[in-house]
This record gives sequence, structure tokens and C-alpha cells, in this order.
Amino acid sequence: MLGNKVRTFLALMFLTLLGTGIFYLQNSYTSRYIKNELNKVNYVQEEEKLKASLTLQKRFPTFGFNNLLADWQYLQFIQYFGDTTAREKTGYSLVTDYFELISKYDPHFVDAYFILSTANSIYAGQPEKTVALLNKILPNISPKISPDAMFLWIYKGVDEILFLGNIEEAKKSYAKSADWALARGDKDGKIIAERSLETVKFLEGNPDSKKAQVSAWATVLNTAFDDKTREIAIDKIRALGGKVNIDDNGNVNVTLPEQD
Repeated sequence: MLGNKVRTFLALMFLTLLGTGIFYLQNSYTSRYIKNELNKVNYVQEEEKLKASLTLQKRFPTFGFNNLLADWQYLQFIQYFGDTTAREKTGYSLVTDYFELISKYDPHFVDAYFILSTANSIYAGQPEKTVALLNKILPNISPKISPDAMFLWIYKGVDEILFLGNIEEAKKSYAKSADWALARGDKDGKIIAERSLETVKFLEGNPDSKKAQVSAWATVLNTAFDDKTREIAIDKIRALGGKVNIDDNGNVNVTLPEQD
């Protein structure tokens, strides 16, 4: 009985602290926005404070509120990532911290990992860390948890092709994505599986395959959540000899280079 009361008390205290923390952060961002309008924000100092806060949070107990904390940190990450003015001053060094913290709280948070993977590899310049975190996350995920889970294997393969040059691991990642895509049992899953196996075939025939690289950048382009990433992907595809066509409805069609 006493144990239950203690746990209840701790949970209530945790929720109170969490609520206070949310209020503080919202108020802090509002104050910073006002200061920003007056050009008085010290972005480097703000980044250092946020780094210290994230490091401290990694050591805090969760009291069973893992999913709630993951959601909260994801919202904080979106706010951090979307603060363009601050990121132009300090870069994206804390993306990895958010990725680590969110994956610690909720390894099943598939939708968050799509954005975090791209942000960490392209903006933070940490593809090695992205792959390492995905290697920890993927054993906790299956097609039953999310019908889109196979894309995490594709994202891993993209990093292994484009940034790490680890072609053998990339082939394994794409093959695994095909298995998970077929496990969906629908038409879309079959199409995704065929494309993944096609990429494996390109890599087996030519480890430096331009077609495989264009296919990887096409994945980045089709799943990008911001204009900068789209522009990078389009430039890379065209530099490799591929073609990009975007129709009036915003639909993207990528043509692979004729020569591999």
C-alpha cells in the first residue's frame, strides 16, 4: 500500500515538473522571439544552455512516462529545427541529442525517425551516428508496429550508399526493406519491395552505381520535409545524370541515368 502511494506521489510530482517545464520552455521561446525581434539574442549561449538541458534529461528517470516524454521532446526538436535564424548562427549540432533522447524514450516512434534520420545525416552531418542509432532502434520495430517501418531500412541504406560507402551493408538494408515491404501484403508494399531489390541488383553489378545513388537521392527527395533538402536532392540527382520532373500537382518523377 505504501509503495503504491509513493509511486503515485512520484508520478504526480513528475507530471507537475513536466508541466512546469513545458510552461518554462514555451515562455522561454516567447521571450527569445521578442528578443530576436530586437536583435538581442545570443544564439551560441542559447545553444549551450539547451545542450546542457538535453544532457541532463538523458540522466533523468522517466517514471513510466516514456511515450509522453518522447512526444514532448519531438515537439521541442521540431521547434529547434524550424528556428531558421538560430540554426543559421549555430548549426544543427543538437539534432543528434534529440535523436538519442527520443529513441531512448520510445524506440517505436517510427514517424519521428524519418525526420530525425534525414536531419541528422544531412543537416547535422552525422550519418555514422544515424546508422548507429537505427541499428539500435530497428530490433525493436517490425512491420506489425508500423506499415511504414520498412522505410527505416531504406533510410539506413541511403546513408550507407551516399555517405558511408558501405555497399555490403546497404545491400542488406535494402533487402531487409523488401522483406518488410512484402509483409504489408498490399500493392504499395509490392512496389516498394521491387524498387528495393532493384537497388540491390544495381549495387551487385556495380558498387559505384549511379543508378543506385540516384535511387537513394530520389528517396531523400520524395520524403523530404523542407525545401533545402529537396534542392540538395535534385542537384545531386541531376549531377549524377538523372532527371527530375515535377508536374503541376507537385508529383515528382525521377528518371535514372541511361549510363551506370
